[in-house]
Amino acid sequence: MAVLITGASRGIGRATALELATDRDVVVNHRDSGDEADAVVEEVRERGAEAVALRADVRDPTAVEAMIAEAVDRFGDLEAVVNNAGITRPARLAEMDDERWHEVLETNLTGAFHVSRAAAPHLSDGDALVNVSSIGGTGGTVDVAYAASKAGLHGLTRALARELGPDGVRVNAVAPGPVEGEMNDAIVEFLEAEGFHGHEDVGTLLPEYTCSPEEVAHTIEYLLDNGFVHGEIVNVNGGMQLQ
Repeated sequence: MAVLITGASRGIGRATALELATDRDVVVNHRDSGDEADAVVEEVRERGAEAVALRADVRDPTAVEAMIAEAVDRFGDLEAVVNNAGITRPARLAEMDDERWHEVLETNLTGAFHVSRAAAPHLSDGDALVNVSSIGGTGGTVDVAYAASKAGLHGLTRALARELGPDGVRVNAVAPGPVEGEMNDAIVEFLEAEGFHGHEDVGTLLPEYTCSPEEVAHTIEYLLDNGFVHGEIVNVNGGMQLQ
């Protein structure tokens, strides 16, 4: 059996693949970064686990179903899914055109739905599903499309927890604050260009609360291993937002 991680060629996905490589085989999903995904596969193998890179755009349900089928064919079944694939296309409301809105929603939210729907028949008692969300899902930060997609992911997480829980499949989400990497760089650039308009307090908090992808990966592994955590949105933001 193996763990499927979407968007695993870089950032949190890559860190999670390497975190799990000590005792789990890994399916490294990517959309258009084959070389980077292949490099992650090699790193996983160096740590003693087996891995394969599979290309699929999570927005495409047919591609997702084919990816799941190939993963099951290679590894026998799945023991966990980490819905990590995500993008940000930050813009103020006036500049948020339909194309940008749909691209973000379809990747961050609908993509997680596609993967969960295709993978669920291959998950059974003791298995787990983790969605990678964001502080934006509760704090409304960054922009309307990103925040809406992550808030929707929280709802999806809890609905899946109720539906799959009776079969013994645990479903949770991790909601990081700022995480080092390309996506955070794009967010910071946008906020700085806008003078942190509507996010003034974020400007002073970013340097203090930015964490590494590895710190998020630790939490994802915890959620995969802990059999008594279910239906939760686990914050990993160092106290940037207290609930």
